[in-house]
Amino acid sequence: MSTEQQTLEELAKRVGIVLLYHGTFSSPPVALAKGLHNVTPGLLFRQLETLSRYFRFLPLDEYCMALDRTGLAAVTADDGYRCITDEALGVFEALQIPLTIFVNRAFMDGGIFWRDKIRFIINTSRVAEFEHRYSDKFFRNPDQPFYRYTKDPRNNSRVVESALDDFLTEIELPADLQRIYTPTSAGLLAHPLLSYGSHSLNHYVMASLNEADQWREIDENWRFLNNLPEIQKTSIFSVPFGGNGDYNAETIRLAMNAGHSGLLLSEGVVEPGAHSGFEVLPTYQRVMLRGDEMATTLLRADKRGRQAESSD
Repeated sequence: MSTEQQTLEELAKRVGIVLLYHGTFSSPPVALAKGLHNVTPGLLFRQLETLSRYFRFLPLDEYCMALDRTGLAAVTADDGYRCITDEALGVFEALQIPLTIFVNRAFMDGGIFWRDKIRFIINTSRVAEFEHRYSDKFFRNPDQPFYRYTKDPRNNSRVVESALDDFLTEIELPADLQRIYTPTSAGLLAHPLLSYGSHSLNHYVMASLNEADQWREIDENWRFLNNLPEIQKTSIFSVPFGGNGDYNAETIRLAMNAGHSGLLLSEGVVEPGAHSGFEVLPTYQRVMLRGDEMATTLLRADKRGRQAESSD
């Protein structure tokens, strides 16, 4: 038995995992090549096929309802890139693994994800030009690069996107950036392995917004999904960015008021198997896999989870 096999076997005896994917492009758009979390369909197959030998994959809602998640797993994808269904659905069909996709209506209605605008500026070497014109408008620690400080909760995401749009007014964006999200006109694919959830309207950092703007982000997107009766849905809310500082008490309260049953986070943590009970609005953690080093990534996630548990 290899070291990886032994590690995965041992992990499956004590934890559950929720995986997070974003892009599954065979070849990502050049404008997003650097900075986008992308796993090709071939690598996706290898990751999921390997993990399925040790973990039992369930729909996200079934995973979250389990009192003991030891040896269980679920798969999620954020941001609604159409490559998920166009290029990677065959992987899930071949392995018979369910997937929950969290979407943002603003991108489906023809908008471009503001983080993809950030990636475009980085990949076309325009960061210095942007900062010359706008950086004095934003909070920034000396060690924060452009990619990081533009999503710092102390910088209102709406204001950041407004500056991005102003900067990009005279720059022709690549046509393929307009076509990488599932469009509302095409509809969300009804499929027995697929369910959908809300990832907010514009994917803004929730903690950077006032209460009214947070409510619009949460409520409007969730109502949009609820008006699509033909698809399977989860009431769990995927918090944009999903870090500890990316949401606040208002986010939790407003998500509850909108009818969400839990918060999905993205802190690179695997969950302990057994659970003694649930909070008023439970939270669930996820891990991003990038390459073939699954065992190493999951071991680190397990260590973070145990450290967090011991500090509670």
